[in-house]
Amino acid sequence: MSINAQKYLVGIMGLILLVSVIAAGHLDSERRKKENPPAVVVVAEPAVSADLQPGLKLYNQLSCAACHGPAGKGGVHNFNSQTGQEVPALIHVADSYTKADLIKRIRDGVPVSAKLNPNGPVPPLHMPAFKDLLSDQDMEALVKYLYSLKPAGGDNLGF
Repeated sequence: MSINAQKYLVGIMGLILLVSVIAAGHLDSERRKKENPPAVVVVAEPAVSADLQPGLKLYNQLSCAACHGPAGKGGVHNFNSQTGQEVPALIHVADSYTKADLIKRIRDGVPVSAKLNPNGPVPPLHMPAFKDLLSDQDMEALVKYLYSLKPAGGDNLGF
């Protein structure tokens, strides 16, 4: 056998070895996935009364929880935002907004979040306007749900 033939044979055997190592690694990872499936974390929404269900449904459909957190408790980071570098929680909207002001805020959105550092970048998250997505009845249901998020011990405005 010539030297060139030996080189090709060694090269082919090396490729076969490489492919078999990759295949064995893939098969092993698939086996491990079946033996140890990843844990699924489910965050349960607190139970709400039947009259608040339509508002909760809208809160979830509009993906409000993605920024304001489950049950409006906040916790989503918004770099360089004047609101503590987080998207504001909604559990105190009943203290901060009248019903009319809250409806206007939801309809118009907040296109620009105020900067914590005026020389820093614009905060990446802002609230979109929902004016064309919600009927007056839907808006009433959503606002009623948001007002219900106020912690116990205070009276809710208007409801």
